[in-house]
Amino acid sequence: MSGVISLVKANPALAPLFLFGGGGIVGGIAYIGHCLANGPDVIINKSAPQKPWQRIQPHENAKLWSPNKEFWQERKEKAEQLKKA
Repeated sequence: MSGVISLVKANPALAPLFLFGGGGIVGGIAYIGHCLANGPDVIINKSAPQKPWQRIQPHENAKLWSPNKEFWQERKEKAEQLKKA
């Protein structure tokens, strides 16, 4: 670590390289952690009897980002109406 600091002190133009490179690495690791924790197709606990794709309800969106949010809201409302009936 001290080698990097001394290198940046000697060449200040390298600071953005280390800053954005480090940010990219941290962001990549965070995304992998997010996928492992929240991904419907990731199995960490192999002793669990339920398959992960069976936990997703028909009205739930399994995508990280969806451009059509109204569609999923309508499906959720219809599922709630069917449960009440």
